[in-house]
Amino acid sequence: MGLHGGEWRIHASAVDDSKVISDALSWLSGGESEIICQKEKSALGAPMQTISVKMKSKQAMLSLGRVEMDSLSSILEVGLGSRIDDDKFLHIRLDLGRLVQGEGVVSQNSKIPSAKGKFKLEVYPGQEAIDVAEKLIERLVNG
Repeated sequence: MGLHGGEWRIHASAVDDSKVISDALSWLSGGESEIICQKEKSALGAPMQTISVKMKSKQAMLSLGRVEMDSLSSILEVGLGSRIDDDKFLHIRLDLGRLVQGEGVVSQNSKIPSAKGKFKLEVYPGQEAIDVAEKLIERLVNG
C-alpha cells in the first residue's frame, strides 16, 4: 500500500521570490528531484511562473510525511472523499506562506496562495481508493 508517485506545483506571480519557493519545494520533496521553473503568462496576460517537482514512489511518501501531523489528522477527520479524483489521485493543498517558513500545513482557505499536491494512489483490484488513502495517511500520522 503506497503511492506510485507525486507532484507539487506552485503558480507564482512575477513579484514572488522564485528562489525561496524553489527552496521550499526542495525541502518538501526531500531535495532529490529536480525543481522545474517555467515562465508563462497568466490567463490575463501577466507574467507568472509555474514551479514544480515530480517525485517517484518512495520520495512521494517521504514528502507527504513532511506535512504536519495535525494537518494530516484534520484531513482524516473531515474525510477524504473530496480529495480523491476518478483517476485515483489524492489532492492536497499546502499554505504557501507557511511552506516557505519550513512548515507543511494544509491550507484551509482556497483564496490564499498554495502548493498543490497530486499523489497517485497505489490501488489494486478489489480495493477502494478512499480506503487506501485513509490507511496511508493513518500510517503517516501514527508512525
